Amino acid sequence: MVFKNINRIKAALPEVIHIIMFYNNGTIFQTTFEQDINIPKLGELLARTLDKVRKINDICKFKSNDYKKLIFEMEEVTIMILKLGEESNIALVFKNEDSKEINLTPIKRYLSKIEELIDMDKKELILNQILAKEDEVKALESVLEKKEKELDLIKEKLKEAYSESDMQKLMSEYNLVELESRKLKDEEDKIRDELKNLKIKIEKTK
Repeated sequence: MVFKNINRIKAALPEVIHIIMFYNNGTIFQTTFEQDINIPKLGELLARTLDKVRKINDICKFKSNDYKKLIFEMEEVTIMILKLGEESNIALVFKNEDSKEINLTPIKRYLSKIEELIDMDKKELILNQILAKEDEVKALESVLEKKEKELDLIKEKLKEAYSESDMQKLMSEYNLVELESRKLKDEEDKIRDELKNLKIKIEKTK
């Protein structure tokens, strides 16, 4: 559905050679670019651009309204970034030799519809992220369980150690496994926090 609106924008504005639709965090969810470019990196750079604009706004102590439109005019192309929803944006790439004066009127009637579709896509994206994080937690729980069994086994071996060298070797092994276990537990806690935040986000979209 969103891609259909992208095609309508291109039909309304022949000067547009590419369209990128992305969230504030840099996730690109629709684009006319093919996979032969680094799409995740493109999203990251667009998000960083918006972040720098916000920081400039803060440093200058301007009224803290979000941007509406940013224009970057270069020799070959002009890139215009427009604010859609609270966390969604659209970047239009115009070919300079074909464009005279950029007129956004033909696409304005599509923007509200696109915003609605983006909200639907966003909810689905968050749900997929929640499922992925839950799978990560389950996998870590399984590994942590194995590490606990390893530690219990080393403890048993320590009780039966006859020499000082054997005991030192087992203690080194125990400390290593314990360190790995702590790191895994920290990672699990971090993912659980991310999961909690994602669940709060999904509640806000209802």
